[in-house]
Amino acid sequence: MGTATQVGAAVAVPGVRGVPLVALAKDPFGFCMRAAREGDGLVRLGAGPVRAYLVSHPDYVRHILVGNAANYVKGSIMDGIRLALGNGLFTSDGDFWRRQRRLMQPAFHTRQIQRMAETVAETVRASMASWAPAVANGTPVDMLRESIRMNITIILETLFGTTVDEERSARLLDLTDQVFAGMTRRVWTFFVPSWLPTPGAAAYRRSIEALDQEIHALIAARRAALADGDAWEDLLSALIQAEDPETGERMSDRQLRDEIFTMFLAGYESTAGGVTWAWHLLSQHPEAAARLREEVDRVLGGRPPAYEDLPALTYTRRVVDETFRLYPAFPMYFRGSVEDDVVGPYAIPGGANIIISPYATHHDPRHWDDPETFDPDRFAPERYDSRAREAYYPFGKGQRMCIGEPMSLTIAQLLIATIAQAYDVRTAPGVQVTGRYAMTYQPKNGLPVILTRR
Repeated sequence: MGTATQVGAAVAVPGVRGVPLVALAKDPFGFCMRAAREGDGLVRLGAGPVRAYLVSHPDYVRHILVGNAANYVKGSIMDGIRLALGNGLFTSDGDFWRRQRRLMQPAFHTRQIQRMAETVAETVRASMASWAPAVANGTPVDMLRESIRMNITIILETLFGTTVDEERSARLLDLTDQVFAGMTRRVWTFFVPSWLPTPGAAAYRRSIEALDQEIHALIAARRAALADGDAWEDLLSALIQAEDPETGERMSDRQLRDEIFTMFLAGYESTAGGVTWAWHLLSQHPEAAARLREEVDRVLGGRPPAYEDLPALTYTRRVVDETFRLYPAFPMYFRGSVEDDVVGPYAIPGGANIIISPYATHHDPRHWDDPETFDPDRFAPERYDSRAREAYYPFGKGQRMCIGEPMSLTIAQLLIATIAQAYDVRTAPGVQVTGRYAMTYQPKNGLPVILTRR
């Protein structure tokens, strides 16, 4: 770790040894942990003219995402992602972002999430029926693959209703996987000269164009159906009909595409990864799994969980929260500074690239007691104090907090409760589970599990 130097009234951010951006691209999680441990939660990642900073101290994160959020925008560091997501909520800034947030908010009303809960129940029942041969034979089921499959079904049904047949669903999933892989490769290109060609760029654009065509076709079909007086209660219809309460404007097809693209790409992978990690953690901690099953049996009494049951499934929710602490769905957020700023004691120049890492914060012993231990009870009311709340932000902070957080948590809680009601789940013998960065954080080679009917 480099030493800090005085710059006027502020201190220059210390740098890290070696070639940090290369190390970050090759092993982002290992690098973030090393840098966070060495520094004070704010380190400079120097590479030639590129000015990049890694932030993980909760106070500095709050300053950037809440206290002086207007100075930290979704700038050029997001260009590789913006190529796919366009100018939706995840990538936009300023007045346009505020307008889109107003238009999007009704689509995430509690009524929409309640309707989605019914889809979750149907989807899990169908999936569990398909697992019957593997359960009977004692052969492994890949929980990551199954969680992704269930979640994509839920997202498609929630977004588009019943208009997406099995063939189109498979095509959308395949294209989404291609786009996600391209986004992951592009995320670190902010430090590569713009004139330098990057591998896979042409294939990335082709997969975006193909997914574009699918989504625009769905939008056109739904607009036509609504114009004919058909009634739909899915998110796409809600977004098409949403009016800005301040201006009366509605979204264009391009704006609808960008928001659907964002929900589609960001929604299914993040929740599926969280559910998968939860089962891995519960498999490693049988006492926690037993408490989860006891709660599910006591609260539900053998009937399927419904949205109204979630407040009573308190330990299930703690399992979800602790899973997202250890394995945050989006381990890194990206911002760009507009003007010079002082964060804590440190000087941050304008035009800098900012990487915010909840993964590093969530694993830092300066902010969490015994942070590597899976302990759902750290989210019990008597323990989840103001210090913990500041150091926990798997879905962001402030006004840019993920609009889909309630939906993601609802899906995760319902999936886990429903499966726990029917099966004991344990990681298959001999499986070594490691993580990989793919915009979200996933088990590198899936998660083969053995399901035993209860």
